[in-house]
Amino acid sequence: MNVKYNSERGSDILRFLDRYLGIPIVTTLGFFKKKRERPQLIEKIALLKTAAIGDTVLLSAVVRDIKEKLPNSEIFFFTGSSNYEIAKIISGEFSNVNVIKLPIKNPFRAISIIRQYEFDVWLDFGAWPRLNALFSYFSNAKFKVGFKTKNQYRHYIYDVTVEHDNRIHEVFNYKKILEQICIKGNNLPQINVDTDVEKDKNLIVIHMFPGGSRSYLKEWPETYWVRLIDYLTNKGYSIALTGAKADRDRALRVYNQCKRKNLISVVAGEFSLREVILLLRKSFLVISVNTGIMHLASALGCNLVALHGPTSPNRWGPLNENSIIIQSPLECSPCLNLGFEYGCNENKCMKEITLKAVIDAVDSFLRET
Repeated sequence: MNVKYNSERGSDILRFLDRYLGIPIVTTLGFFKKKRERPQLIEKIALLKTAAIGDTVLLSAVVRDIKEKLPNSEIFFFTGSSNYEIAKIISGEFSNVNVIKLPIKNPFRAISIIRQYEFDVWLDFGAWPRLNALFSYFSNAKFKVGFKTKNQYRHYIYDVTVEHDNRIHEVFNYKKILEQICIKGNNLPQINVDTDVEKDKNLIVIHMFPGGSRSYLKEWPETYWVRLIDYLTNKGYSIALTGAKADRDRALRVYNQCKRKNLISVVAGEFSLREVILLLRKSFLVISVNTGIMHLASALGCNLVALHGPTSPNRWGPLNENSIIIQSPLECSPCLNLGFEYGCNENKCMKEITLKAVIDAVDSFLRET
């Protein structure tokens, strides 16, 4: 996938600054915040989500809910650079949805961009960043809603706050935000693209590379992938290995260890996000660790095997019916809630997911053909 990794997400330095500078700034600004009532007429709605492809895929359910309830509303979707492309794809299905990319590493410039607009409602879907709260504070919106997340100290500047619940799937936390403007929707994440794609019952997409903070802790061992790929190519299936440009060398390393290279294509670093979506739609099966591609495959309705170690499927798992979730059997797994609270420095939980467990899940789909 030809999508750049960037320091807006997964940076320990930025997270440190966000916490130790952001908390006192947001707390201070909170003293000057006057709470306002929800406006009766809602025509212009701002959504803020500054990172993460997977989280943004989940927000497709929110956009659909809004458009069903308020079809004539105008939505302004503020993103960072890492999730801008997927937000554009989501917006393409609807009228009056504008996607605006913010320079996250230049907060003053980002605030300047935000203040060019006026909104009836501002909805911040960030669960922990104080920077999002600052963007929200300086926005020209009549009514602002955001999360109150335990130990994150970012909630002081909103007109209404929503308790972030670590016991439910994140998409339902998002819907709790939406309820504050009297919208209750039943939509699940869904991605639609115009192009018709014919299914290839011999094509299996494998995505080995997670994103986010300390992403190596969500990786399944390379040797397991090689053995799984050999198992599938021995049955005659074609394999496509996806990933970002930064993943290409590792994808090639896996490719070089496999036996039937003529049945394997390495598209990591070569495809745009839209091309990856078309590839997922074409495939018979997707096998992925917990990351944005997994959420995309789920939102596209793909057959899916999803590997979870430190991530909880109850919080971050696929929501489509034709998916099989494999959770690490390690007692301390899962340990993540917001995405950075790892319990150890080794991916022990991912190593505990056996090759047999994955093959058994994969075989349950292969029997259909």
